[in-house]
Formats: sequence, structure tokens, C-alpha cells
Amino acid sequence: MKYFDDHPFWFRLLFGVAAAYLLILAALNLHRFASFQTDENVFETSPSRLYVIKSFPAQLAGRESRKYAAHTEAEPDSILVGDLLLALNGQRYDSLQQVRQQLATLGAEAVFELYVKRTKTNDRLEFRINKSAWPDSSLRQAPSGVQIISVVPGGASDRAGMRVGDLILRINGQGFRNAFEADRIMRRAEANRAIAYQILRDNQLLTLHVTLARFSADVYVFFGFFAGLVFWGVAMFLAMSRPYLQAARLVALALLAFSFPIMVIYERQVAIDGLALLIRLTIPATVFAGLTLLFHSNAYFPKARPELLQRPWTLAVPYMIAGFFYVMLLLGVTHRGVPILAGATLLSLYALVMGLVFHKKCSAEYKKLNRILKWTCIIAAMLALLSGLGSLQGQPHLGLVMLPLALIPLAYLYTIGRYHLLDLNLRVRRNAQFLIVSWACGLLLFGGFMFALWKLPQLPISAPNVRVSGSHIELLDEPLPPEQRAVFEKVVLMIFAIGLVYVFRRGHRGVQLFLARKFYRTGYDYRRAVNELSEVMATKLGMLDLAKGISRKLADHIQLKRVGVLFFRDQKESSCQEAYGFEQEKWREFCIAIDRPLIDTLQKFRSESRFSTEYLPPALKERFHEHGFAHILPIRFKEKLVGALLIGEKLSEAGFHEEDLHYLAAVAKQASLAIENAFLYEELAEKERMKHELEIARRIQLASLPQITPRIPGLDIAGISIPALEVGGDYFDYLNGRPDEITVIVGDVSGKGTSAALYMSKVQGILRSLHDFGLSPRELFIRANHLLREALDRNSFVTSIGACFDASAKQLRLARAGHLPLFYYQARTGRIELITPKGLGLGLDDDRLFAAELEERSLSYETGDVFLFATDGVTEAQGKHGNEFGEESLSEILSKSSAESAHGIRDHVITAVKSFVNGEYQHDDLTLVVVKAV
Repeated sequence: MKYFDDHPFWFRLLFGVAAAYLLILAALNLHRFASFQTDENVFETSPSRLYVIKSFPAQLAGRESRKYAAHTEAEPDSILVGDLLLALNGQRYDSLQQVRQQLATLGAEAVFELYVKRTKTNDRLEFRINKSAWPDSSLRQAPSGVQIISVVPGGASDRAGMRVGDLILRINGQGFRNAFEADRIMRRAEANRAIAYQILRDNQLLTLHVTLARFSADVYVFFGFFAGLVFWGVAMFLAMSRPYLQAARLVALALLAFSFPIMVIYERQVAIDGLALLIRLTIPATVFAGLTLLFHSNAYFPKARPELLQRPWTLAVPYMIAGFFYVMLLLGVTHRGVPILAGATLLSLYALVMGLVFHKKCSAEYKKLNRILKWTCIIAAMLALLSGLGSLQGQPHLGLVMLPLALIPLAYLYTIGRYHLLDLNLRVRRNAQFLIVSWACGLLLFGGFMFALWKLPQLPISAPNVRVSGSHIELLDEPLPPEQRAVFEKVVLMIFAIGLVYVFRRGHRGVQLFLARKFYRTGYDYRRAVNELSEVMATKLGMLDLAKGISRKLADHIQLKRVGVLFFRDQKESSCQEAYGFEQEKWREFCIAIDRPLIDTLQKFRSESRFSTEYLPPALKERFHEHGFAHILPIRFKEKLVGALLIGEKLSEAGFHEEDLHYLAAVAKQASLAIENAFLYEELAEKERMKHELEIARRIQLASLPQITPRIPGLDIAGISIPALEVGGDYFDYLNGRPDEITVIVGDVSGKGTSAALYMSKVQGILRSLHDFGLSPRELFIRANHLLREALDRNSFVTSIGACFDASAKQLRLARAGHLPLFYYQARTGRIELITPKGLGLGLDDDRLFAAELEERSLSYETGDVFLFATDGVTEAQGKHGNEFGEESLSEILSKSSAESAHGIRDHVITAVKSFVNGEYQHDDLTLVVVKAV
């Protein structure tokens, strides 16, 4: 098969020869079946000459016999007149003498089995009978004849009185040995002339005169031929259009092979001549070839299956099975039907087993592409299997059952067209579909109208016995005169005709409106559409809502398959993308791919109107075509590119009209102002959102600071933190160890704002976690520095001061990590001392250097002493002239307010700072904690 990849001509030639051979053979069979004169019955060679001439009781035996007894109305336990004896104790006999000799060998009470055919029902039954019950002279040896197995209702034989079960012994006085000779005698007779049939019915000889029909063929015969012809036509199309593709060749060969047995499902076996022999040899060959090639084609179509192609034996086994059974058929090892049935069954089972074995290895894409084909083949195979349970001859429904099989090649075409397989585009555009269906419906309606007009004069119209004369109306007993009745009937017919015209005109209009809706050909009100879109643009302020509204309305009004809306920020990037009729993931990928190239291209096209994607650069054009966009509409506001509309094809697949183009131009003009407003609204909304979020962050940050001041005997404590912005980097905290002990922490993260606030939260969390280990201020800062070195940015650091108060011993341990000094007011002396132990800021240096520089100082305090912790937001607060509040001012206020409570001292300091600033902008966060010994 690989040879044909490079030599498609030879495949076309060989395939054409094979297709012509099969079609000619099938056509000749159809001609033989349907074109000769016929007696309109079906007969077969009588299976036995031993004819039952006397009914006698017998016991039904065997499973099939019991089934027969359940559904028949005849007396089941009887052998009836007209039955044919087929076998006795399993042995077939050709003459009555042989039967009598066999019976003579049996004992008087022997029980033997009889196998008979009931000709009236075409059933084969098994009986058991005692020899003593066997009546003498119950059989006769009839001459060679044929048995009627089917009579066409109302046909020539039926009209002559012929019935199913009759045995034809002579035709026109001529005897015959089998059905072929009987058929030949019948067909040699002249058509339209009666011929004499001598028949045996219920042991009575009758002569029936049958007038042969010139032509008679069951319509089901043509159904079967038509179904096979669909296979043949699709196979020819694939083979001739894509002979260089392995998948197309295998599918074409499989369909061609299946076409023949379907076309000759009604095989006319007139005689064993050359045509009959060719048909008999070709049917099994095509059946085996079709099943084998179908399995082989599944490895390539609709997608290659590596799990089968990598195992060549899976594809070779069906060919070996088919070859074996075909050789058995040629050698005549068994009955002709056995190899066909056995081979077809084995091939089907093999395909089923392989399908189950390799199901999990089959790709998801193959399963998706093959879904329609699989279910179509399953349904068709079930129908074929049901029909195969009957005999191939004498089953007029077979052709009707074969008709659904035509769905298989149509399913192949549908799969190829839907998924664009085999490099074929088979789809009929919707506008062409509309024209075809519209014309077809118009012709049907016109035909119905003409038929109604033809039938109209045949209506039974009875004129009423009413006569109108002058101003009088008379009711008469006698009917109107013929001339008056004719006038009345003409008037009524004219009224009916006018009514018919009205009804069919309205019907045609209704059908056209229905088709217009189905094929998306309905128009739209241009002004109403513009007003609706204006309302959307006026009410949708957000970019996303505006884009969604525009895309939905455009798709609704013009009935588009897909619409894309892009908004461009500063003519550099797409800030909003929305689409209708697109999968979101594919739309996002498409927007990412075309974003910058599309903007650059639109900047070069200065036109304000729609232009086709055909004018785009090749790479960009290919992407647009791949995703179904045909037109682009740039949107500009004051010469600035603010967006673009991507317009897909109409659902009707018709072209754009002038009204559509005017509408799109109006949309672009209206959208430009709406998009600019949306950008402004988004900026405003973003600012409001940030403000709102920062307000929430401010509340969260303030809530993270101590909300309740711990009550420690001997200490009065008060603290406050005021961020310069919504959030800040200052913090203070109270860490309790024992009921009479507290550690006060005050810190300041470098910088201010959101980043400082985030670092502050991290520092606060670390210090709170470490304090659970009962560490001193120095140990607490050393461990915190180790953790913060990895957590802080290289340009960020934290200053902090920590003091652990032991209220019972009135002792203080103090450590300072690069922070402001501790302001200490001694009540006994009235002096203020700035305590400044050595220490570096947290996060600045490694653990060894930090620990070496960090000093912890201890001191004792007395009642009335005050400790003030502050951040540089207090000392560096700036006044109107740029001067700073300073440490001296802070010390002075502490000294003056030392007699007050911790809250009073804190408030005095805050008031003094605010008074110094005098309404100026707060440059830094302000944090203050006061601890007074009481």
C-alpha cells in the first residue's frame, strides 16, 4: 500500500476497475431480479418428496418444536396433511420404500423420531411417536417439485389462489427437478398470458392459472441496492480525491467491499450460470475484505493509532482469518453459508477483543473523532445482525433494514467534514443550505398547492335547494335545475380556490420565516439596534462590562458567530479583552499572540472604517483566519487608538450588507467615547479601591497594636502610634512574662507606607513568637536579627528598643538595636537622662557582629520615675520653617508633665508635637510609650 503514496494514478486505476466490476455485477443481479416477467411468488426446491397424506397424533420434541407449540394456533401434537417427512431417527430417505423397510426393522412398541417440515408455516419440527401409533398409508411419494414459501399479497399468484405451502409439480405440463428449472420454465412463458400450475395442496391436485406480470419488483429491492450504492459512491469519492493518503485508501476499499453484499442482498439465483457463479464467489470475498479492511482502516482513521501500528501482527491476523475461511469456501469443505458466517463472526469478535485490549491506550482525541463513527457502526451492525437471522431470500424487509446502513458512509463524510480530516473540506456553507432548503420547501408547497387544485373539482359539493328571485329567497323541495347547480358549484370552487391561494401563501410565508430564523437570516431594526447599544455604552462604566455589552449586542443584532472586543491602554498594550462565541482559554491565547502585532498594524492603517483580515501581514492573517475572524474595526478617540472590534462571520454565512457596515461604523464612533470614559472610570475606581483597601489595612494595623494596656502592680503604662500615611512602619508592643513583669518593645521599620507596614507586621510576629521562650531583651533581639536577615530586603532594616520591667524588684533591663535612646526622668533628682546602650539595627549585619555590638544595660528605679520610649517621628517632626521638634523639646515636656499619669504625659507630648507642626504634613510615623513607676 505504501507504493501508492507516490503513485496515486495506479491506485485510481485499480480501484476504478474493481469498483466498475462490482457495480456491473450488482446491476446485472438487479436487472435479473426485477426486469423479467414474474408470477409474484417465491419458491424453493422441495426438501423432501415424502408427503404426509393423513394426519395423525404425535408428541412434539426438541426446543424449537416447543417454541412452535407456544405460538401456533394449530394443534401442536399432530403431524398434519401436507407436512414433508425430512428424516426418521436422524436418517434421511429419498423414497417411501426405504421408509417402510426401516420401519419393518423396528419392534412393535419401538419409539422413533420424525423430523418434518410444516410447509404452511415454513417451520421444521421434531416429533416422537410409538410404532403402534403409526398409521398405515400415511405417506406418499410425490414427484419432484418446488414449495411456495412466499406469495406477494395481491400479486399474480395470490389472485390465482396460490398459497404458502403449496407444492408445484408441473408448469404448463412440464416437470422439473429443482427451483432453477422451474424458474426457467416460468420465465420462458409469454408475459400477460395465463400459464397452468399443477399444485399439490392438502393431498389434492389442483390446477391454477396464473397470468404472469410483465414487471414486478418489490421496492425493498431498490432500497438495498440504493444503500449499497451510497457505500460505493462515498468509496469512489475518497479513492479518487485522496489516493495518496493511506487512511483514505483503506476507508475507500472497506466501503467498496461492503457495498457489493448490500447491493446484492436480494440475489436472484435463476440458474447456476456464469453470473450466479461470479456473484457467489464475490459476496464472501467482499464480506471478508470489508471486515478486514475496516479493522485495518481503524489504525489510520480518523487518526493514526501507534498502539496498533507498532504491532503489525494485530493487522495481519484478520487477513489470515479471512484467507483461511475463503479457501474453505472455495474447496467446498462445508456448506457455502458456514464459512461466511463463521469467518464474519470470528473477524467481528477479533475486532471487539482488540478494541477492548487497546481501549486504554487509545488517545482521547481519537475517541472524540471516532465517537459518531463508532455508534453509527454499532447501530448498523445490530440491524444487520437482526436481519441476518432470517433467510437472505424471501425476506422483503431486508432492503428496508439495509437502508439505515447507508448512514455508515455518511458518518464517514460527516466526521471528515466536521473535523477537516484527510485535507478535505466537505462542509456546505449555511447560506447555500438556506437556498437549497428554501427552494425545496417552495417546490413542495407548490406541488401541494397543485395537487389540492387538482383534487378540488372532485369534492362532493351539494347545492342547497334554495332559489333567489328578486327580493325573495325560496326553499324548495326539489333540487335546483342543472344549470343553476353548475353555477353554484363554480362559485363554491372559486371561493375554495381563493382560500387555497390564501392558505398556501400564508403557509409559504410562515415556512420562509421559520427557515429565516433557523438559518439566521432574519433582519434587524438598524435604529433600534443603535439605540440599544447607546444605552449599553451609557450604563456600563467598567471596561469589562462595557466590552461584554458591546460584544453581546453586536452578536445579537447582526447574528455573528463570534465577536472580539479589545481595549488598548496608551496604544501600547491590551488592557481588556472580551469575546462572544469563543472558549475563554483559546481567546486568551489568541489575545496574547496578536496583542502587540495587531496594535502596530492598526497604527499603520489610518482608516476609520472596517477592513478585511486579508490585508493583515501573513502570520497575523493566518491566526485571524484560524480563529474565525474576517473583519477588523479600529476604534480611535481624537486620533488615538483606544480599541478594536474583531468581527467574525455571520451565523447565516452570508456576506455583510450596506446596512451592517453603517451599523458597525456607528458602533465604532459611539464606542470611542465610551472606552475613553471607561479608562477614566477605571482609574478613578482603582484609586477608590486602593483608598478603601488602605483604610482597611490601617484598621487592621491599628488593631494589631495593643488594644488593652496590661495592669502591672507598681507601673502606669500608656502608648500610642499614629501613621503618617494610611499605614506605617512604627509599632509598639507589650510582652508579658510574669504577673509582675512586662517587656515594652518600640520599633521603627525603615521607610513608610505599605511596604514598611508589611515588614512591621512580620517583625511584630517574630518578636511575639520569640518572647514565649522567656528571653531577655538582648537575647530577643539577637534571635530576631537571625530571622530577619533572611526575611528583609537588603535595603530595609528595623530599629528597636526593648525594656524588661521587674515591678517587684524595681529593676529594668534594657537593649537598644539602633533606636532612639530611652528618656529616663528621675523623680528624686528631677533630671532627665538619655540611656543609650550600644547596638545595631535589626537586619543590617550578620549574627556574630550584631551580637558583639549589642549591649544590655540594667538599672534600678524608684517610685515617681518615668521612662519614655519614642520613634524619630516625634523628635524629627517638622514645623513650618523646616525645623525639627528635637530631643530637647521632648525632654522638657517630659520634665514639666512628670507629675501627671502616664496617659497625661503621653497626651502632653502628642499635643506639643501637633502644636509644633501646626497643621503641616506629617512626614513620618509617630509612636510613643510612657511607663511611670507608681
